[in-house]
Amino acid sequence: MKKLKLFSFCLLFIFSLTGCIKYSLSGAAIQPDWNTIYVATFPNYAPQQNPTLSQDLTISVQDIFRNRTKLNLNTNENSDLIIEGEITGYDITAEAIQSNSIAAKNRLTISVKIRYINNKDESKNYEKTFSAFQLYDGNAMLSSVESTIVPLIIEDIRDQIFASIAMDW
Repeated sequence: MKKLKLFSFCLLFIFSLTGCIKYSLSGAAIQPDWNTIYVATFPNYAPQQNPTLSQDLTISVQDIFRNRTKLNLNTNENSDLIIEGEITGYDITAEAIQSNSIAAKNRLTISVKIRYINNKDESKNYEKTFSAFQLYDGNAMLSSVESTIVPLIIEDIRDQIFASIAMDW
């Protein structure tokens, strides 16, 4: 019985330690004295427009910082951290050209230029472009697959931005 209690205690300790490690790595580069973040709306300057892209990307970036860090979302630029930028590309290219010169797949690539301003540690400031893509059937019209693939691209870009800032990658 004593061994069973010791085993149970060790198992509980290991599980609780695993939870602590996961939580502490979630915002590894976020310092304890950083409290607020401002994510400005990303205007869409891409030649081809998607009417909801600006709002969808902005909300997605705000949500990941709100949900995975201790930072409070601020509505003004008087914040410890500031993320601003613009959507610069919404490009469709042909992929996997077949012998009859028809694309078997098309690629939608979205590019976002980000300016990260860290008012607590200016050495962390940067300007960088992030992009992601999804392939779709070459016979499909973009309008028929856009509502499915754009959220996946936004998620990828959002994760890249988060990793770059919160994980210092």
